[in-house]
Amino acid sequence: MQDINSTYRIYIKGSLFIILLLVSCLSLSAQVKQKSMLTPKDYHLWSKLFNAQISSNGNWASYRLFYEYTRKDTLVVQHTNDDRSYVFPGSATGKFNGETDFACLKGDTLILQDLKSGKQLKTPGTANFAFSANQKFIIILLKQADKKNALEIRNRQGSVVQRVSNIAQYIFDPSGNGIVYSTAKDDGYNVEFMLFKDAISKKTVTTDRQAMFKKLVWEENSIAFIEALSQHPKLFVYDILQDKLSLLDPTKVTGFPSQMQVSDAPMAHLNLSDDGKRVIFWMKDTTIKSDFVGPKALQIWHTMDKQMFDSKKYFGNYALSDKMAIWDINTQSVLQITNQDLPTGFLSSDYNYAFIYDRYAYEPQTQQNGPYDLFLIDLNSGKRKRIIEKYAFDNIPSRSPDGRYLCYATKQGHWWIYDIQRDLHTNITLGISDSFLTEDTNSPGQEAPYGIGGWTTDGYVILYDRYDLWKVSLDGKEQLRLTRGREIQKTFRIETFSSTFNINIEAKKNKLDLNRGLMLTTANKETGASGLSSWNPKSGVKELIWENKKTNLFYKAENKAIYIYLERSFTSSPRLMMYDGKVKELVRTNKQQDQFYWGKNERIDYTVDGIKTKGVLFYPAGYETGKKYPMVVSIYERQFAYLHEYQNPSLIQGDGDNVTNFTHQGYFVLYPDINYEYGNLRKSVTQSVLTAVDTVVAKGSIYPDKIGLIGHSFGGYETDLILTQTGRFAAAVAGSAWTDLVSTYLYEGPLMKRPDFFRTENHQLRIGKSLFEDMPAYLNNSPVLMADKVTTPLLGWVGEDDRHIHSLQSMEFYLALRRANKAHTLLIYAGEEHTIDKNENAIDLSERIMQWFDYYLKDGKRQGWMNSDYVR
Repeated sequence: MQDINSTYRIYIKGSLFIILLLVSCLSLSAQVKQKSMLTPKDYHLWSKLFNAQISSNGNWASYRLFYEYTRKDTLVVQHTNDDRSYVFPGSATGKFNGETDFACLKGDTLILQDLKSGKQLKTPGTANFAFSANQKFIIILLKQADKKNALEIRNRQGSVVQRVSNIAQYIFDPSGNGIVYSTAKDDGYNVEFMLFKDAISKKTVTTDRQAMFKKLVWEENSIAFIEALSQHPKLFVYDILQDKLSLLDPTKVTGFPSQMQVSDAPMAHLNLSDDGKRVIFWMKDTTIKSDFVGPKALQIWHTMDKQMFDSKKYFGNYALSDKMAIWDINTQSVLQITNQDLPTGFLSSDYNYAFIYDRYAYEPQTQQNGPYDLFLIDLNSGKRKRIIEKYAFDNIPSRSPDGRYLCYATKQGHWWIYDIQRDLHTNITLGISDSFLTEDTNSPGQEAPYGIGGWTTDGYVILYDRYDLWKVSLDGKEQLRLTRGREIQKTFRIETFSSTFNINIEAKKNKLDLNRGLMLTTANKETGASGLSSWNPKSGVKELIWENKKTNLFYKAENKAIYIYLERSFTSSPRLMMYDGKVKELVRTNKQQDQFYWGKNERIDYTVDGIKTKGVLFYPAGYETGKKYPMVVSIYERQFAYLHEYQNPSLIQGDGDNVTNFTHQGYFVLYPDINYEYGNLRKSVTQSVLTAVDTVVAKGSIYPDKIGLIGHSFGGYETDLILTQTGRFAAAVAGSAWTDLVSTYLYEGPLMKRPDFFRTENHQLRIGKSLFEDMPAYLNNSPVLMADKVTTPLLGWVGEDDRHIHSLQSMEFYLALRRANKAHTLLIYAGEEHTIDKNENAIDLSERIMQWFDYYLKDGKRQGWMNSDYVR
């Protein structure tokens, strides 16, 4: 038995050991959890994730990390069930070959990675590549000294099984089963194609032609192309199954206008019907002469011109553009579809009908895009008739996959079906009380329809309202709401996992098979939560993914029900996630964030003129309860949608406004939603913003006299406008702002070279009437006319070459403030446009904005450039 002293000594030693262990653990824990404040010198560590892909069976995923400061890419391929991965520095995107291979380009070097063995093959001088659909071959386009390509077909081991030199043009079969190409040799130009089966089969289509080939297209079992002769280009169609080449000879077919020739212009794409018997092509009128006659210095402008002078100068005369035509190979006839009166068109999916219109029909007018009358042409008989008058929406009517119907919306908010064969229009949403037009635009323009989900295999159309999917029969007698989102403010939309771009010359031919179910993206715009659900006719909606975060960019494995997607929030950097019955994280970007203090954000609610309104409040990184902070209010329109948006800390910001930067510099940041009173923005914008500010100041953590205001573009206009109404803000920054609504109204938009009337009448500026109908509203909402009321220190900035909102708008406000003897600083960046694109200029702007707010909101150092008569 141990004596008492011995026992006591053992107890003391044990106690000391435990105490030392606890101290050691606490010390280690403190070291692990120790965080630091983020500074601009750390910003280069952050990356952005792009181009996520998933392999056909879902065993592998790839993604690209882009580092903004170095402008370098890193491509990563990662196994979805273990820790295997391959990293390709300097590569941006690649392609999977089933589950066995992955290939990408680093510069012009092709890297072929065997995903099982880990072996890697490199091929320098590669211009492009693709895998065959049967996964047996890789097709490589190699650069040659004469700027032509060589085509090599290799097996998975890297051995060349076919090689062709002097490739001038090529296109892959969309299904991945072959490639068609043209070659340029001393004896002329040839067209050949290859099919990828167990072995490679090669076939010559035509040889020894006089000119190079353009517009190669492969659809189903037909190949079309144009021989680009300087005079009278020739159009060919090759039937693969019949081994037959057809040539469009304008002198031998009926209906080919004598003054026309086949066009090979850049936008003159070819399209083939499924059976290859009809070809859509474009014709050029050889008799057309330039509109611009007379002295070169002379411009002739008419107020009644449908297309303004600058538009004709930059884009060409819309009415004189190339004309769509259809060649029927069986009947050897050509029918011109569009003409000078109706220059634009699209087709029914069966190629039996065309729909043509004149986008400028009702010019001059004041909308962004004017209405038009839609005409139907029977491509078999050539007969034409008008079927819709004054169609008012930007999107063209939806065409049924069988070619028999059109579905279109009207201003009254209903959807209609036009039965082409019966010449019958039917209102299919009559009796449905829920709106199919946008309910919450808060602007005076025409509300747009929510859209169409698609056409079903059993003869219905799926329509969207604000929240739900409606299955509606084509006669309108059956109207069934498939989801119940309105009751819970949850929006459902069909997800097809397709990134294919449709050029709208022919209908999408994908049908929705409701018996197989649907996949739906889901979102609650009141909370910011989002996810993915499935739907089937028996059990309805089943929620698969639902997070109080932003989820999007869903991709599906081709052969299995496995999905990858991005998930993020303000506090959580984007994560690439996988769903295969359960949610799994594949990669989390920017793990270095854990080393730094980070802010948080929350929803705020306030009431403006009886309207319940919301916004987002962001807290400073390292926020301490009981401590007061300055705040920056960033404004635009409705910004609650950014609740779960993650923003990398970065000085390379096109508008200098980065919420993460501000929170790490010790600022609260407020994103208020704004309610608008048409024709009275100076009151409604100011009231919305000040009410939101009062709401968050009442929380007690913000200095009421240390609040700044910042906005860009329309937000810049709102900033300048607010400053003429209140002195509440200690400092402000306005970028690329409208300031004079009269000159804004009388301005030609730089993109489409047409009047910008719509921007003030029924778009962002929300006057709701023309300048002549309500001139006082234009004057009362022009900051430049109230510059003498400004008391807030204002930093303005603009790209000197900005024409989206002309830089003269900012210069006008500068001169108005100068004449009113108000202190004001304006930064003008030469060679920049609406946002600042050059890295050095973007960094400069971000730093100056931070210095501006630091001086006025944090009693920081006054920089030399802030002083009058500053010399650089």
